Amino acid sequence: MAGESARTRWAADALFAVALVVLIAAAYSPALKHAPRADQWAYLADTAQCHGFWPLLAESYSYNRTRVIGAGDTDLFRPLLFVLIASEKYLFGGDFRIVQGIGIGLHCCVCFLLLALLRRIGATGTPSTESDPRPDLLPYGVVAFFGLNPYVQELVIWHHLHGYLLFLVLLLGSVVCLLRHVATDGEPARRRWLCGAWVLALGSAFAYELGQVYAVLAGLLLAATAYPRAGRAAAARVLAAFVAILLIYQSANAIDRRVHEGRYDPDDGNRQAIREHALAPRTAMNAVHFGVYTAVQPFFPAAFRWTYSFDRFLVAEGVWYGAGMRTLGPVQVVSYGVFATAAGLAVVGLFRLVWSGGRVPVLTLLLATGLYGAYAAGNVLGRLNVRTSPPQLVVNSYYAYTGLLFVLMCLAAAWRGVSREWQWAAGARAGLLAGLTALSLAGAEHVREAGSGMALKVRDHAVPLRAVQEFVTQHRGEADFSFAIDYDASDPIPHQWNYPITELVFSRWSDWSAPKYRVVVRGEKVLTAPTRSSRANR
Repeated sequence: MAGESARTRWAADALFAVALVVLIAAAYSPALKHAPRADQWAYLADTAQCHGFWPLLAESYSYNRTRVIGAGDTDLFRPLLFVLIASEKYLFGGDFRIVQGIGIGLHCCVCFLLLALLRRIGATGTPSTESDPRPDLLPYGVVAFFGLNPYVQELVIWHHLHGYLLFLVLLLGSVVCLLRHVATDGEPARRRWLCGAWVLALGSAFAYELGQVYAVLAGLLLAATAYPRAGRAAAARVLAAFVAILLIYQSANAIDRRVHEGRYDPDDGNRQAIREHALAPRTAMNAVHFGVYTAVQPFFPAAFRWTYSFDRFLVAEGVWYGAGMRTLGPVQVVSYGVFATAAGLAVVGLFRLVWSGGRVPVLTLLLATGLYGAYAAGNVLGRLNVRTSPPQLVVNSYYAYTGLLFVLMCLAAAWRGVSREWQWAAGARAGLLAGLTALSLAGAEHVREAGSGMALKVRDHAVPLRAVQEFVTQHRGEADFSFAIDYDASDPIPHQWNYPITELVFSRWSDWSAPKYRVVVRGEKVLTAPTRSSRANR
């Protein structure tokens, strides 16, 4: 009976995953027509001379310290993040449809791991997930709500940010392994899950510095669960193993600073500004802004307002300033109902968890809360406090992605304290599921509309890049392939950092001295003619 229930749950999860992929693909498909923007142009310009993979990797892995155009944030060391960006550039060149597709694929992976994590959270404190034969459908609503939320889309559609998605894949995978380790009885299996959690945590630290914080929090959780089961020595060993991730990262960071010494200006001024403003009144106000932007606003798709400026996808603080909040339409009614129900269940569940003293559910909630708190603190102190213009939340709307993800983890952990056997709770969960589903569909419409609007905004960049990429795809297999664009005879091509964008993207094959082809870009086509030297060689 238990095995049959597990198979049914797996089949339902697989069916949901397929449906979610279809919906995400439909909502995000306009993003396949997007072009590079903002910081991506600086990266392409700085690495235009790197034609081989290893030179590109050497110039990219510590890009915050090798960056020339728009240099800054040199305290940050994110090698895995930039290795991913370098790999995409080398493998796919100017085929940004594939690169954008990778972002959508990584977003789907985050959603699947979120579903797996919600399943594990729902199983904490019980002998097995199979003990309750009734299907728990609420995780489907939570994941769909996140996957189709319009406020998080910048992290998906701007391919310069793919490293953050990779970080979240590694982090969520580690958390799932960690909870599986805690719930497993057999020692060999427990060791495997623990090793998986450690390796993924190490990878997350080298993708984004928040991974260090997660490693320490994970070590504390594991030590707290190991102490009553295996004693003080075992708890100390597992804590030391995960704290070692912080030491490994910081050691690598110190070595890299020494390697690149003289190539960058240390962020002394930024660190001083962070210290000066940390205890200022603006910190509290910015923390409230951040909380509303990441934990409240995503529940209100009717307040969604976007524009394109500073070469970025800007999302207004609609809830804070009341945009779309004064008209009480059907979507707004659902939003208020969903938010109130989610918060109410979380409060009740929190009290129940504290009262019952369930160690693992409480520790899971503390882990999720610690992640959100650390993420909020880093952005409030390091961004919102020191960069006041333009508004950092609006310009960096992708903060909402990671913030909302951690909020949903906190809610799910708190909901664990509310028994599904309570009649009122079952009704509340059913209503919450229906509301989240409705908000997901409303959000998907906003995602598609915004993606289509962005495609029009960047069309002048995307069209010539697609045309040249098609030409490159046709000829890059030729051993002596190279080309030069006749810009005087071509349609106007946008410039970035004083270079035509086609030179930045396709520098590997651009040759002005002796090109095999001279081409003209007209609309969405490239007209070609062999050079004199290539005709003579025939």
